Amino acid sequence: MPDHDTSSAGRDYRPLDLAGVFNVPRSVLDDGDSYPLGARTLYGLPFLFGDDLSGGDISGGERDAGAVLLRVGGPHPATVTIPVGRAFTWMVVAHALESPDLFDGQAVGETCGHYTLVYDDGSTERLPVRRRFEIGPTPRLWSDRAIPLDWGQTPFLAVPDAQHRLMPRAHGRFDAAGARFVDIDDPQARSPYVLPYRFYLWPCRNPRPGRTVRALEIRSAGPAILVGAVTVSDLDEDPFGRTVWRDVLLDLDPSAGPIAEELAVTVDRGSATYVYSRTAGAAEGTPAWGTPVEERHQGYVRVAATPSARLTLTRGEHVISTCGWGELLAAGRYGDGGVTWRVPDAGRAWVRTTVRDAATGEPIPCRIHFRSADGVPYPPHGHHGHINSDGNTWNLDIGGDVRLGTTTYSYIDGTCEGWLPLGEVTVEAARGFEYEPLRTTVTIRPDQAELDLTLTRVTDMAAEGWYSGDTHVHFVSTLGAELEARGEDVRVTNLLLSQWGHLFTNTEEFTGRPHTSHDGHTHVFAGQENRSGMLGHINLLGLRRPIMPWCTGGAEESELGGGLETTLSHWADECREQGGTVVLAHFPVPNGEAAALLATGRLDAVEMIAYDPYNIQEYYRYLNAGYRITLVGGTDKMSSEVPIGLIRTYARVPAEEEFDYWSWCRAVRRGATFATSGPLLWLGVDGRQPGEETRVPESGAVRVDARVESIFDVDRLEIVVNGHVVAERRTEAPGRTLDLTADVPVTEDSWIAARCYGPGAGVARHHDVWARPIMAHTSPVYVRTGEEYARSDAATIDHMLNLVDGSLAYIDERSRSLWPGRVCHRHGQDDHLAFLRAPFLQARDLLLERRAAV
Repeated sequence: MPDHDTSSAGRDYRPLDLAGVFNVPRSVLDDGDSYPLGARTLYGLPFLFGDDLSGGDISGGERDAGAVLLRVGGPHPATVTIPVGRAFTWMVVAHALESPDLFDGQAVGETCGHYTLVYDDGSTERLPVRRRFEIGPTPRLWSDRAIPLDWGQTPFLAVPDAQHRLMPRAHGRFDAAGARFVDIDDPQARSPYVLPYRFYLWPCRNPRPGRTVRALEIRSAGPAILVGAVTVSDLDEDPFGRTVWRDVLLDLDPSAGPIAEELAVTVDRGSATYVYSRTAGAAEGTPAWGTPVEERHQGYVRVAATPSARLTLTRGEHVISTCGWGELLAAGRYGDGGVTWRVPDAGRAWVRTTVRDAATGEPIPCRIHFRSADGVPYPPHGHHGHINSDGNTWNLDIGGDVRLGTTTYSYIDGTCEGWLPLGEVTVEAARGFEYEPLRTTVTIRPDQAELDLTLTRVTDMAAEGWYSGDTHVHFVSTLGAELEARGEDVRVTNLLLSQWGHLFTNTEEFTGRPHTSHDGHTHVFAGQENRSGMLGHINLLGLRRPIMPWCTGGAEESELGGGLETTLSHWADECREQGGTVVLAHFPVPNGEAAALLATGRLDAVEMIAYDPYNIQEYYRYLNAGYRITLVGGTDKMSSEVPIGLIRTYARVPAEEEFDYWSWCRAVRRGATFATSGPLLWLGVDGRQPGEETRVPESGAVRVDARVESIFDVDRLEIVVNGHVVAERRTEAPGRTLDLTADVPVTEDSWIAARCYGPGAGVARHHDVWARPIMAHTSPVYVRTGEEYARSDAATIDHMLNLVDGSLAYIDERSRSLWPGRVCHRHGQDDHLAFLRAPFLQARDLLLERRAAV
């Protein structure tokens, strides 16, 4: 609560007027002129600090001009008496030692003075004030210190006069982005260090709360004591509270609006987190794969407060509802302003959870989510309940957790621990596409310390030689990628370095070799995504050495005003020279150089990051023109709203080869793949699998077998020949398995693929940030009628020639390729324009030859 808000500050707390005893100006404090005076509210309690207009005298003498603080000891009297004239239960003194001698070696615990309560009957209670217990030195600027000495050495029994506040939830300075992750405006995050407080607030319980206190006598035992304010209370509560937070549930009527970022709960005498939505009722859809983002009216906040505190719910500047904390605790619920406030049972237990493989009994990496019966998340310790306060996470807060829709999951190595609420708890756990996801309800007992769960494998793709991989991941660390990939059962993760203007990401991750988990299960390789806004983006996998520049052609990929230094084709050539694998990212866009790369045979695969009619039709276009193109799946993960492998590549490694990163890449180059965002898809054409070739038999038809198994519902399986569906299996009741066998006539060289979809005309979708459709698509099997496979399509070749000519026009007429001074390019050639044009001229010649042969 802001320290100038006094709307409820006088409620059962009353500040004493010290105007008659002030004797020093605030300049005795470091940077004292900036210290606010007058009526202030600290921790929801009212205080009256001096101001320059106050009058009065000390022991019959004239009050010092400009005096706004009380100094006891030093050049001033060693004893000062403050009139009180009332009974109270608690007294809070804002005080500090003037000298920083604690930081010059003075002993902790030394008695600096005594505060004596003098009662009406003449009796007294003498209270010691000890260094670093009840009092400490007023902070200094410490401009010559690497670490401010008062930080971490505040008094054990007092609190600073500056309290933590929530950071702005959805805005703020760029240099405070990291600080916002701690929720509170934290002095540790300040650079350079500035004084966040001047005094310490010491709460003292009156040993005789029923008797009137005539006066407070402050006596120095040597060190000068500074006193800024004193307030007293009739309440039988610790003024700063010692009760740990508890959940407060908010149920909003539609008239009160939805749970949203601008909704906030403030507590005048305590603290509250941001307001978060909660999962109300039973979740629908596939367990552990997220919940839809939709308008919600059920939220929660975590509150720690004193019984006299008041809670206020606001939307922006508008107050929606208020609630007394003590009254809410006593009744359990309270209604006001279209809002129902509720407090569930506060019991909880620290529980160690183990998730085991049902077949082996061993702990298994996965992702997991816990929530109470009221829909409040209880993440394992060290993990998020709400990633980045439920805000966008592009290049922020990445690694270790993922949010799908409104549900946050924690990646664990098979074990985790943390608080769980007593009673019913919903647990969700998942591990990729080959394990049955789990949603179960467990009951946590008061004495429970352990929880065992199991995940059951339903398909073992590796046993058949199929290994999963993600061709496109950003921003996580290598070890973070390993953890997430193991949790998603992704065997190969390509972590791609790249550039966005002046931002270069994951530079430190590049090693030129795969990082392999201790069990050999998971491989992470730090490669590159090199990018040009006009020409395209290209994934360079398996690099032994970096290929530079990472990006080119100016904003927004490279620096503002940057020049066009190279092309995707030249990057692809360098990658191939190193034995790497070249993948065109999120095919076909940016759609500039794709045609030239395909025409010149520089691509090993094209990448699908989400099924879309446009990208699949472009894929078919090039297949129909006779180009044999591997299809791979990659997430382009750039946030914690996308799990690694949400769309992935399964590549088939032959039995005679040992699986590792390199054999997986070779399988990709052979075309032995299918891309999937869930369903597992098999295709056989006369016994041949994706990437292979067969000749049409004398019968003129091939036997095509397709099969899908899925942890997600699917409702159709299709066989595609040359871009046309020639056979399909549909089901009115979506299910987890489908199979299809068809004899397909082949009268010309043809490509054959299989694809399947989640149910519905719009196709069921995931709850990641891009709402990707649930689907799978194989790379083709190629069927030839003669000795060599050959297809062509004049319209596609003309389309490709236009793309090549457009790229050349961009290079010649619009690219920023005129360097103002003498330049020696990385490629070392004298004619930079010729260097840029060369691969496109090569592609044009090859395409013209192809068109002439049609």
